[in-house]
Amino acid sequence: MQLDFQTLYVIILLNSVAFCVVWAGFAFVHRQVPGARFWLASSLATTLGGVLMSGDASAYGRALMVSGNVCVVFGFGLIWAGTEQFYGRPQPRWRLIALMAAVALVAGVLADDTRPSQNVAYAVTQVLPLGAILITLLRRGRGSLGSLVAVAGVGLALCGQATEATLNLMRIAGHLSTDDYYAVASLLLVAVIIGASLWNLGFLLMAIDRLHAKLAALALFDDLTGLPNRRAFLESLEQSLTRVQTNGRPLSLMMVDLDRFKDINDSFGHGAGDACLQHFAALCVRSIRAGHMVARLGGDEFGIILEGLESDRVAPLAERLVALVAASPLHWRGRAVPLSASLGIAMWHGSEETSVAGLIEEADLALYETKRRGRNGYTLGQPPGSARTRLASRAGAHEG
Repeated sequence: MQLDFQTLYVIILLNSVAFCVVWAGFAFVHRQVPGARFWLASSLATTLGGVLMSGDASAYGRALMVSGNVCVVFGFGLIWAGTEQFYGRPQPRWRLIALMAAVALVAGVLADDTRPSQNVAYAVTQVLPLGAILITLLRRGRGSLGSLVAVAGVGLALCGQATEATLNLMRIAGHLSTDDYYAVASLLLVAVIIGASLWNLGFLLMAIDRLHAKLAALALFDDLTGLPNRRAFLESLEQSLTRVQTNGRPLSLMMVDLDRFKDINDSFGHGAGDACLQHFAALCVRSIRAGHMVARLGGDEFGIILEGLESDRVAPLAERLVALVAASPLHWRGRAVPLSASLGIAMWHGSEETSVAGLIEEADLALYETKRRGRNGYTLGQPPGSARTRLASRAGAHEG
């Protein structure tokens, strides 16, 4: 079935205008999504290219076709730039994009006056940026739904343009008649239309996934320190306790407070208080090896989950952390802000029944004991209700 080309050109233009509107709204509302403005700019450029190329029948038809194809190629280059920025490249490859547009201009000018030759020039030059987009998506997309849809769209358009170039080369070589070409040419244009719709839908899905990921991060991470928040901490502690109750590995929980944090805010200001929290978080992360969790539970309260760390290594770790904090004052606007921390430690050895609430209660009681004895130290706790002494004799406080 042969479709009317003029109708298809109108569909292409309307499709392009629709995505211009969609990307304009998206880029305005979600400015923080990398790549969105480039995808908007590409829609504008390809729409302009489509308008110019629709003037093929005018007195300036050849010039309009060449100019329109340059705009389309440049627009595809902007899609590539947006895709690379979405995946973390800070600066677009402007030289390569300009080179692709220049190749499109030279190829269009050098092509002879026959339609097959011009079609080859337009199709081949559009293949270049489409191929670059496809390579980037395949290398960086990591199998997300949006990237798969975008790959399908770009791949479909790429196949359409590659087939367009091949059939026109066959026409030039005399291996394909004009009638046979036009019997399938409109279907190739439809492939490009569907491909463009798919890749735009794919990019939208990718952007929405990114927004959802950021929203999830906000729900699970503290925006001041970058550490997991209370919600993430409780979920992780629940999972850790379930695991160790199955595999018998040890589990320790540290509850940590910065000492006299209110005095820091009152004496140095809340900006210094925020900086102290960030500084302390960095010290904790430096002291606790990968695989354990450090979380900010709220205010100046932090929690540390030590899964799999042997009992005899917990107290020395607490000792080092207390000493490190005391030896690392925050330097704030030319003044040193002294810091110290109080720790309470709960340990599960596999022989007693416990729960998340029980571990937290045990660690909290140990923390209160550290504060009662003068802060700047740590206390090893015992399970609440234990027949043994509630606080182990190996409780230490360091003068600060």
